[in-house]
Amino acid sequence: MSPVLDKGSRRHRGRPFVVAVAGLLREPGSRRQVEVDAPIEDLAVSGSHVPERALVHVSALLESVHDGILVSGTVSAKWEGACRRCLDEARGELCVPVRELCVEGGDVETTYALLGDELDLEPIAHDACILELPLAPLCNEGCLGLCPECGVNRNLEQCSCDPAPDPRWGPLALLGGGAPQARVASSAAGPEPVPGETTE
Repeated sequence: MSPVLDKGSRRHRGRPFVVAVAGLLREPGSRRQVEVDAPIEDLAVSGSHVPERALVHVSALLESVHDGILVSGTVSAKWEGACRRCLDEARGELCVPVRELCVEGGDVETTYALLGDELDLEPIAHDACILELPLAPLCNEGCLGLCPECGVNRNLEQCSCDPAPDPRWGPLALLGGGAPQARVASSAAGPEPVPGETTE
């Protein structure tokens, strides 16, 4: 059976993600394609967020199965935050695949609620965004970050600070009573490492 596209004509006013599924439940195996664009509140993690009133797009196929409604599709939204290296604005877009089972009286750890003949897609979209939002975003992969000495944004200008000493020379500095002379030449050209960040 070919899915029928539902653009929201039967959704509740003020609840754009709520879809009437009585017809699907009466016909096991039937399917319907739905498209929803609406904002969702409180989409934020420690490093990034979906802007307030920004639209979250849900494109999903609803399929009637023996124990409920299977939701398969994608959730997409724009996000923004502070770059973890230079602190300038970082932006991007999420596109999260989802495949979730909605049942009445199911296990909240593994399924989503089906309330009579209504299905609310907002919890699915909310969780998909929260799990995919970056905790430590970058404005771009080649971001040079801030100089640890003077704080200048090295993406915009070059400072005259000496490069940081190679920490591998630390024991020799203690023995000699002074700072080691050998320094890492590449540190002036590349970003400072961030704790917990790996490089390839």
